[in-house]
Amino acid sequence: MEAMGEGSLRVDTCDVVVVGAGIVGAVVAARLARFGMRVAVLDAQQVAGGATGRSAGMVVSGMPGHYRWAVETFGREQARTLWALTVEGRERLVNTAIRLGVRLEQPGSLALAVTEEEAEALRVSAQLLREDGFDAWFGTTDLLQRGFLATLRQPDDAVVDAAELTRALLSSAPIAVHTDTEVYDLEPEGERVRVWAQGRNVRCRTVVLAVDGYAPLLDRALAQWVALGRALLVTTEPLSGQALPAPCYADCGYEYACPLPDGRLLLGAWRRPCAKAIHSEAVDSLREGLTRFIARYFPEVEGRIASRRSGVMGFTPDGLPIVGHLAGLPQITFALGFGGWGLGWAFVAAERLVEWVLQGTDPGILSVERLGG
Repeated sequence: MEAMGEGSLRVDTCDVVVVGAGIVGAVVAARLARFGMRVAVLDAQQVAGGATGRSAGMVVSGMPGHYRWAVETFGREQARTLWALTVEGRERLVNTAIRLGVRLEQPGSLALAVTEEEAEALRVSAQLLREDGFDAWFGTTDLLQRGFLATLRQPDDAVVDAAELTRALLSSAPIAVHTDTEVYDLEPEGERVRVWAQGRNVRCRTVVLAVDGYAPLLDRALAQWVALGRALLVTTEPLSGQALPAPCYADCGYEYACPLPDGRLLLGAWRRPCAKAIHSEAVDSLREGLTRFIARYFPEVEGRIASRRSGVMGFTPDGLPIVGHLAGLPQITFALGFGGWGLGWAFVAAERLVEWVLQGTDPGILSVERLGG
């Protein structure tokens, strides 16, 4: 592949245009290119310039909310299936990162309880996980000695440089990558689609939307299934000693912390979309929540915050990703709604989408049809 950005390979016609150069778009593009398809990736920013590059890099099995919640929400059998899919997704990501020489660690992950109710949910979740064949450890001791009430450990979870992995995937196959190329419109032309973008337009057989929460900007119909949620992250200065032995998340996953290789600590918080909250209220609530979390459990980092950044994520009504195509337009496909657990789902959802594009295979449990699509 030629150099990304300005001066890269110009494509006016191709087989597939992937809109979005994050981890999901990169997995889809690399897979399709290896099947011999001519693929172009267009992104309004840089490679991994959105949620992928701003993530903590935590590759956690499961979903936001604990396994007990998943069982109560989806039923025991479906919860087991969904959890197993995220384990499969984690293993595919780990194997791909190793194959491509991308920096990766597997210290496991810690789910931490901040209330007695959450501690009980973790205890039940660990029991259910073990009964269903998953590796999980639970204890009421505070392994971090920071005031948490209980811990659930999943020993095989990982941390990866998600931006590096995305770039490596796009460089692993003959893919034309165009950054700073915002897509404005998708115009069906018979069985093909014309993609109107900044500085170019591309005619292709298939479009893949991999822009998560931004997808409704390209087709309003997607707003019924995907809504924007916000995230806020802060990164500390390098700290002396080991701040954490493994990435952790608390309060049902809404707050999290992840040690970085250079001794810095990344802390973040996210919230689901709320139709009643205006933008400024949502941001203020998120900031206040993260500030309280840091003050209560990581007081040593106050005054040592080196950078702050925010981001957005796409959420579906039931918290699971969706794979499908626009109504009446099978040539415009999508994989969206990854929420805060995108790295665990990316490879599974991308594979389901690729199988749909190549063979028309039903995406199964991830199909948008489960939401009435």
